[in-house]
Amino acid sequence: MPGLPVAAVEGGGMVADPQGADRPQARRRRGRTAVLLACAVLAGGLAVLPHPAITVPWVVVPLQSLVPVLCLVAVALAMVMAVARQRWAALVLVAGAVAGLVPALVPMAPPAASVAPDDAAGAGASGGAGSPQAPAELTLLSLNAEYAGVDPAALASVIRENGVDVLVLVEADEKLLDGLQARGALDGLPHRTAAIPEEPQGGKAGGAVILSAHPLRSEGVLPRFAGYRHFDQPVAVVQDPGLGAVRVVGIHPVPPIGPDFVPSWDQTLRGLAGWQAERSDLPLVLAGDFNASGAHPQFRTLAEGFIPAAAAAGPWPGATWPVGSWVPPFTQIDHVLLRGLVPQDYRRLTLPGTDHRGILTTVTAGGI
Repeated sequence: MPGLPVAAVEGGGMVADPQGADRPQARRRRGRTAVLLACAVLAGGLAVLPHPAITVPWVVVPLQSLVPVLCLVAVALAMVMAVARQRWAALVLVAGAVAGLVPALVPMAPPAASVAPDDAAGAGASGGAGSPQAPAELTLLSLNAEYAGVDPAALASVIRENGVDVLVLVEADEKLLDGLQARGALDGLPHRTAAIPEEPQGGKAGGAVILSAHPLRSEGVLPRFAGYRHFDQPVAVVQDPGLGAVRVVGIHPVPPIGPDFVPSWDQTLRGLAGWQAERSDLPLVLAGDFNASGAHPQFRTLAEGFIPAAAAAGPWPGATWPVGSWVPPFTQIDHVLLRGLVPQDYRRLTLPGTDHRGILTTVTAGGI
């Protein structure tokens, strides 16, 4: 009979194999099971990836940077699975993507009401300005200038138009500062940390500076936490007339690429976490290029007890790197972390000449 598999020939006739009709269905079941298992392995990897704080093998750290991208790929693959009626596989992929993405999300900012009028008045009294009606504010701009290649005219315009009180630059040099000065951008930022050496620690990417509209006291640079290579990270106490004394640090660990740099990156973030924990005497701002995102457990440990300025923009404020590349920005490695201060707004700025977005934020007294 047509359509039935032949099992044997008996007496010159064909005998149908009733079980043969089930073989294609069995193969389909095995295929669906294999797809489900593969998706489960991928989802499990995504869920686990943001959690191990390891540096061997070193590729784990760069892979953690890609967590948002990998999660988006998993969601896209889940849509394909759903169309192919592989619903369990799709659900498993979505669950893995959510579990992987949650650690990288930014917590919501405290409401503005958390800055109590009494606190605002006290902050104003300590600095000679401010009032419950108009809490003291400080506007901060943080930027990785990419080997001092940022367009000084564009940066000068941003500084002037936004009334920047504190400017944190990493990968900067004195030539860039001269260009800003020639355009009048530093007239309102006359106070600064030490001059950037012609040959900074760690090479051309190691130059960093903090500039302020208000008097500052330099506290040098952070200790050298890394055993292999490090960049100088300046520390200064800014005497804001409304907020009082605020400690500001320009953050810039080495990038976590390669078997030598990854341990130095790890040591710097761990060392910085211990350093900041011992300095609770003043409000603290950590600003710069951390070369780390919320998908890195080392960064999350460091950020405990801080309010990210990005919290003012919601749980996914957007990526900050790389800009101007054939690869679209996919990770948020530039941060402003606040302790004793609350972000009132958060903006990412795209400036020509650098592959990092700058961060502009206004902060007031309050917070953790």
